[in-house]
Amino acid sequence: MDISPATSRSNDETCNGPLGHVSAVYKCKTTEASNLCVYDALSKLSDNADFDIGGTYTESPAQPEFWFFYTTSVCHGGNHLLNLFVCHRKTGSFAIEISNSNELTQKVGPGDDVPHLLLPDTMANYTFKSTKLNQNFFIKTFCFKRLERFNQSCTLFIPIKITVNPKFVLNVNVVKSIKLQHDLSGLLTKQETTDFVLESASHKKFPTHKILLAAHSPVLRNMLKNSDVSSMFIDITDNDMELLLQFIYTGTIKDVMKQDCLKLLEIADKFQLTQLFTLTQHVIGDQINVNNAVEMAVLAKKYKLEDLQKRVFAYIAKNPKVLETDAWNDLSDVELTKYLFRYTRSMKE
Repeated sequence: MDISPATSRSNDETCNGPLGHVSAVYKCKTTEASNLCVYDALSKLSDNADFDIGGTYTESPAQPEFWFFYTTSVCHGGNHLLNLFVCHRKTGSFAIEISNSNELTQKVGPGDDVPHLLLPDTMANYTFKSTKLNQNFFIKTFCFKRLERFNQSCTLFIPIKITVNPKFVLNVNVVKSIKLQHDLSGLLTKQETTDFVLESASHKKFPTHKILLAAHSPVLRNMLKNSDVSSMFIDITDNDMELLLQFIYTGTIKDVMKQDCLKLLEIADKFQLTQLFTLTQHVIGDQINVNNAVEMAVLAKKYKLEDLQKRVFAYIAKNPKVLETDAWNDLSDVELTKYLFRYTRSMKE
């Protein structure tokens, strides 16, 4: 689907509408966005196609700041999937809070001929960082088992909140938060419903669901694009494959504190799993000590984990014994050393 800036509506083609409603018909400020409007939801969810929702704007509304779109597909067992994406027209960090449930509530508004459907306003939080203009991000997948509650021409409202340049805070609830974002672990054990096979380096076969692979990993999505094969070889170990699929299906890693965090970072990097980076940062950040601080700093720089880097630098600044370790003496990264001393100096100022 073409989602370049040219596809968004111009100033003359949109007008101010209901406060907080994001659609291609109305203008909505980014700070006021409260609902994504999926018009004609019944016919859209019955199809396998791509659709635009609309954009949100800053004070200068010539072009949208964010543009939302989605794909739909019908899977085995009568499951109808809505895969939600956003295009960030600018660069920088942003957070999206979105409904974390598929439960529907039917309501009739004043003057409505057809009841509309609402998803709950219990929210899951996703953080993103754009390194270039017009960068696309997958947000989440909504799964509707049956469409009996969808009336002809009804609108589906998806609660949303957008925060630009959020303060990123990691806490003990981060694992639970990521877990809520998607948990399809039941599908992982039901091999009779699978439609695709991943093969590891040992040639062990792992039955999977193609739509879930494509939805949660940009790398796998590109590998599967325009492919009509029913299996794919990936050069990773059996254990790495199990970790990859566990995260794709559940949104977390079981007993993550006992896992090899370096291996998790490699998997996150190889398959561009943003939320796995977030989870692993949290685990690593709680394990910083004098003996591993330098290694943590190197990892943070390698994988561009800004929040972990700040935590490591703060730890080193408060624990100068790190500078007496063999790891520090063996550190050959001049750029990293400069970053550390600048950070330490800024703390003293």
